[in-house]
Amino acid sequence: MSLSIATRIARRELRGGLQGFRIFLTCLLLGVGAIAAVGTVRVSIEQGLQQEGATILGGDAEVSFTHRSAGDEEQAWLANTANALSEIIDFRSMVVVQRGETIETGLTQVKAVDNAYPLYGAIVLKPDIPLGQALAVKDALPGAVIQQILIDRLGLTIGDRFRLGEQEFRLTAALIREPDSAGSGFGLGPRTIVATTALAQSGLIQPGSLFKVHYRMLLAQNANLDQLKSQAEEQFSTRGLRWRDSRNGAPGIQLFVERIASFLVIVGLAGLAVGGVGVSAAVRSYLGGKTATIATLKTLGADGRTIFQVYMIQIGVLTILGVGLGVAFGALVPLAFSPLISAALPIPTDFTLHIQPLFQAAVYGFLTAILFTLWPLAKARDIRAASLFRDAAGRVNAWPRRRYVLITGLVLASLIGVITGFSEIPKLALWATGGIVAALLLLMLAALGLRRLAGWMGRSKWVRGKPALRLAFGAIGGPGSEAVPVVLSLGLGLTVLAAIGQIDTNLRNAIARDLPAIAPAYFFIDIQKDQLEPFLTLARSNAGVTQVDAAPMLRGVITRINDIPAAEVAGDHWVIRGDRGITYAENPPKNSRITQGEWWPADYTGPPLISFAEEEANEIGLKIGDMLTVNILGRDITARIANLRAVDFSDASINFVVTMNPAALAGGLYLESGGN
Repeated sequence: MSLSIATRIARRELRGGLQGFRIFLTCLLLGVGAIAAVGTVRVSIEQGLQQEGATILGGDAEVSFTHRSAGDEEQAWLANTANALSEIIDFRSMVVVQRGETIETGLTQVKAVDNAYPLYGAIVLKPDIPLGQALAVKDALPGAVIQQILIDRLGLTIGDRFRLGEQEFRLTAALIREPDSAGSGFGLGPRTIVATTALAQSGLIQPGSLFKVHYRMLLAQNANLDQLKSQAEEQFSTRGLRWRDSRNGAPGIQLFVERIASFLVIVGLAGLAVGGVGVSAAVRSYLGGKTATIATLKTLGADGRTIFQVYMIQIGVLTILGVGLGVAFGALVPLAFSPLISAALPIPTDFTLHIQPLFQAAVYGFLTAILFTLWPLAKARDIRAASLFRDAAGRVNAWPRRRYVLITGLVLASLIGVITGFSEIPKLALWATGGIVAALLLLMLAALGLRRLAGWMGRSKWVRGKPALRLAFGAIGGPGSEAVPVVLSLGLGLTVLAAIGQIDTNLRNAIARDLPAIAPAYFFIDIQKDQLEPFLTLARSNAGVTQVDAAPMLRGVITRINDIPAAEVAGDHWVIRGDRGITYAENPPKNSRITQGEWWPADYTGPPLISFAEEEANEIGLKIGDMLTVNILGRDITARIANLRAVDFSDASINFVVTMNPAALAGGLYLESGGN
């Protein structure tokens, strides 16, 4: 009976319109809409990446090797697994154009391809000719295609000659679009595509050169990607093999999108919290205007539960309306602007109606509305019938009944749990939500302190004879003061803006502070051993060069730690994720300091030893005496950690996590050098 009566009364009051609830609806609409819009864009990008994963990757699956091609056993496995196979070699080089005595150069990211490329998608050239025709040999010169930006930079035209390494090429077309560009990762220069066979005489692909070899596979429709990945990693992961497949063709882009979306959702939640304060203020204002109605209902026999139900039903209906409008706003705005968003992104998108982000935004909205309306509703039920005869509304206990305090705590915990569970980065969401809650509590304490101070000031002697000041302080510190919602709304909004500004300023200051006063002006890579002395002589003869540092470098993959797969020990630590630069040295590097253990003698020729960066060792859990297996050029080298070094990577000098004794890498093949 109580609920039936409450529903009837609530329906009659709602006939009066939404007067007093415009702010309530606006706060919910904007907060929920912002979160829904961000989530819709994120899911649209992720869906596009998944649907076009094979095209982005360039195949159904890909295995990669660093500084080497697949061996016989690996080639056999690839051939038996794939219906079609394409080999791609990726490396950096310089395009050299000679016009008489003038030589112009430009950095380029070279992709050497075979006849099977591309397995998916189509490459677009200008003029529109087949790729095979563009790369074919004509008049003893192999063809090549280059991105338009580099063509313009070097002043090339179709038919011009240029050189990569020792091999001369002929420009046959401008590269307009390559289907797998989004999955190719970071490139230091515009793209140049040549045929793999044309590199034989270039001198660019040899032991010690910096290059990667990718094998893209076209698989059967019923191929089990998980099973194939397990087979490849089980058989070849210790040889430096890396696996990717079409389920995540561009992991770097997807990770970036997830990080940005998570950050924006946190900002949206902070905005929703600000809106929640507005919701609470709107509810309290509305209920304040209903004091006479509530008192009359109590005079007629309505109990506190009925009063609570009446206004909970009204707030519930309006919450559904506000959240619904917010969800619609968050769904329709991205769809309306989808052509512009898709055109601005270099990756595929799928802008349709995605239920997941809309559902998440709706859950955030409902829980926030409940959290910020439950308290004033609980207090409204305690308004006494005596309010009809005197203003007793301000005498309602500041705290509602204990059960409502408990329910409020449970709703808050549920909201935090939902935010953490929905987030792609739970730790970030948890800390950010905790920060928002802490900020609200501190601001509430500040507002209560301000009210108490204003009340004392309004009664103090020095405002006597100053009615304007006394009235102002009385309005802030007296009954019915709006100091708390105003301070909460303004304070939390400014807190969000200040936090974003602080993050930006701290990042800029960190970069400016950590950069050394004298940093290298140039870095030279892929210098062969027989080229080092001529290079150093040339560099040091230049009056503008004050210092040249050089160090040998190989690339290797840490595959095992104490004979256990590295991933089982170090998890997803960046040191074992992909290949890392490795050097060798007779003496300790001048830009690092040994903190544990001892350096090996200059003439040491015993079992391989490693000097490891101390900070990274502590993060992984390594210690002196641990054994690391490093795969370099397909060969496993197992070495013992002899010492740990304090390495500062922010000084812009040449630093390595892993340094080995020279005898362990006696065949060190190339160097990375820097000069300033």
